[in-house]
Order: sequence, then C-alpha cells, then structure tokens
Amino acid sequence: MSATIGVLMPGRDRGPDTALCEAFPKSMVTNRKRLQVDVTTGVLFLLAIAATSCNGFFVDPVLQTITVTPATPGILVNGTQQMTATGTYDDGSQKNVTGTSSWTSSDLTVATVSPSGGLVTGVSDGTATIQATNGIVSGSTTVTVSLSGVTSITAAPSSQSAVTGTPFCLTATAQPGGQDISTTATWTFTDPSNQTETGVTKTTTTTCTGQAFVIGTLTPTPAPTTLGAVASAPGTGSTTVNSNKVTINAQ
Repeated sequence: MSATIGVLMPGRDRGPDTALCEAFPKSMVTNRKRLQVDVTTGVLFLLAIAATSCNGFFVDPVLQTITVTPATPGILVNGTQQMTATGTYDDGSQKNVTGTSSWTSSDLTVATVSPSGGLVTGVSDGTATIQATNGIVSGSTTVTVSLSGVTSITAAPSSQSAVTGTPFCLTATAQPGGQDISTTATWTFTDPSNQTETGVTKTTTTTCTGQAFVIGTLTPTPAPTTLGAVASAPGTGSTTVNSNKVTINAQ
C-alpha cells in the first residue's frame, strides 16, 4: 500500500481550508475598523446635538438683562441705601451680579454710589439715576434724596423787581450743610394783606442760580403789587421750617 504526502508550500498550493482561515481574520479586522469608525461618528454626532440643543452645555449662559432693586428708593441726605443688581440669562436663570458690576450715579451732587458695591449715599436733595453695568448689559433705577432735620432756610435776594411774563430767580439755602434747596423747596407767595397769591409759577425758560419763576395773572391782588415769597422744607419729625420772607415788586 502506498500513500501520497502532499506538502503545502507557502505562496503556492492553497487549499480551500487555508483560504477560509486566511479570509476569516481579515474580515474580522475590517469589521472591527468599521465598528470603530461607526462608534466614533455616532459619538461625535450626539455631542454635536448636545452642543446645539442643550443651551449652556458647552457655553456659559449669556447675560440678557439687569434689574436694579429696590426700585425708585427714597433716602435722606447723608443716609445710605444698598442696591442689588440681579442678572437674567438667556437660559432663564438669574444671578446676583451686584459685586461684579460697575456702579455709577448720574448726579454726584445728589447721590454717590460705591463703584463696585452698589452702596448709595445721599448728598443733597434731588434725584439721581443709579446704574449697574456688567459687560455690555446695564440696568438702572432712580433714587430720590430728601432733606431731613433742616434747622433754618435763607431765601435770597431780600428784594427785587419782576415784570409780568419775564422770569426772575430766587434761591433757598438750608442748614445744616448749606445745601441749595431752591428747586425742591415749597415756595409760597402772599400779597400785602398776607393772603396767598396765585399766578406765580416755576419755569425752565431761563437759566439762573436757584429756581426761576414767572408772574402771570395774579389773584386775588393783581399787579402791580408787592409780593412776599417764603421757602419751606421739612424739619425734624413732622415740623416744617420756613425761610425769611423776600420782597417781590411785581409790575
């Protein structure tokens, strides 16, 4: 009996079993690479969706508005008021941005504000706009400063002439502090019999030191007549302080 032994030489005779063994690992490698590519693509796709649809997932919320509170507060001269700035963002969230905002006052003669803290201090009677700015976003409110504890008021000049229809000016200076309260004081005009005279009104048609007035139709005593003018402001408690009486020769 004889047998034939076949020798498989590399690169030459390849039987079907050998081809199957070689082909199987190659297909596995190819499929593995394809799976890796597919997984990587899928992950990148999901991350792209999250970045575009989940606001704030990769990017911080964007500040939209600033609200300054308390709204339109009133304080006294030398009094203080702590302001708060609240930021609202594009994702609907809110955050206290008081300490990270820049604070300014529209009129430092009326009220000052700490640049980085929002603490307002009353300087003199009047109104000032207090603004908080964070980046390019701002918010503001109006602060009214009132006098308190006035001990005396001096009205000036002591006498002057005024022609009907022509503006004239009066000043009122309050103590303590020598504050000009001409525009916020209450002015009362009386005729020679000390009756309250109507027909004198404030005006902004002229520029002067103090408060400008103009005489119209006087009642009950028409011009020409002599008017008395008195400025008043709140004192301590519920008292009212009046100035000296100045004389207006109305023509």
